[in-house]
Amino acid sequence: MQKLNDRLKAIALNISPGETVADIGTDHGFLPLFLWEKEISPKIILTDVSEKSLQKAKANSGALQFGNQLIFRTGYGLSVIEQGEVDVIVIAGMGGILIQKILEKDPDKTKTFKKLLLQPRNNAGKLRCWLCRNGFYISGEYLAREGKYICQIIEAIPSKKKEGHHTAGSIYNKQSSKEFKDISPDDIRWEMPPWVFEKKNELASEFLKIAITKEESILKNIEKSKSADEKEKIKAGIEYLRSISLKEGR
Repeated sequence: MQKLNDRLKAIALNISPGETVADIGTDHGFLPLFLWEKEISPKIILTDVSEKSLQKAKANSGALQFGNQLIFRTGYGLSVIEQGEVDVIVIAGMGGILIQKILEKDPDKTKTFKKLLLQPRNNAGKLRCWLCRNGFYISGEYLAREGKYICQIIEAIPSKKKEGHHTAGSIYNKQSSKEFKDISPDDIRWEMPPWVFEKKNELASEFLKIAITKEESILKNIEKSKSADEKEKIKAGIEYLRSISLKEGR
């Protein structure tokens, strides 16, 4: 039986029974094999840009009698997936900029899928900004531990499909606000948006503390080397993060 680490388990928990899935850049194929063994997804497409990498997933599937439920394809991003061919697109373990490039290569196709589950290794803020400004709405945010890291998982749906989802919550309201409409993609409010911390738990508190410590360290290291404007920007970011911390403690 395929076991998942906490990061992949958090992604799997947000795939509903009966939803078809494409795992882009599947590598070892751990998530698709889990979804198949648990009978969660009736059809799963495993893709990788490298045939050599895709062979890892094929080897892990071994002699499993999966019929046509697991489909292996070699190719870049969504180029090997047809429009609307699956319900859920999973892109996990890549940089946020690379994920954005995959999604924006054919934006019309990207909007034909029901849901995106994205786990960027970095640049999550730029990815969020791109999603919200290019016809998507962030419907959920999740944190998961992987070793010494805390990973961010972003669930997004095409804006035209949001009618079937609850959109009255603060996630939708905040990302649609004038504040987020006007700020730059590299603003810390995109990287650490307030809605990530709405679920008060140990991971959220730890994630916030790590972010504050990191920004304070950056400020200390650039005191003599950066312009006053850059230092003020970092100070403002620290104050923003501390304001979230204060709200959590109430």
